[in-house]
Amino acid sequence: DFRPRPAEREPRRITEPWRLAMKDRLETTEAGDLYRRRKQTVEPVFGIIKSIMGFRKFSLRGLAKVTTEWTLVALAYNCKRMARLQAA
Repeated sequence: DFRPRPAEREPRRITEPWRLAMKDRLETTEAGDLYRRRKQTVEPVFGIIKSIMGFRKFSLRGLAKVTTEWTLVALAYNCKRMARLQAA
């Protein structure tokens, strides 16, 4: 690789009060434990529904119809997951 190395940047200085408050809060043990639990949330489910199941957008319009459509997608995901767990 003949490209020159990028110039070293100095670390970003946090000056916003809300960021400083969040940094202080996360340094406590309880808050750090709670923040780490975000790794175990349902966020991977959305990725699976979007990429593997191919559900990218709703076909219907209106809150009631979209709610019904999302319920069907979630039901399909749960049925697929239960079948996969029973097979193992």
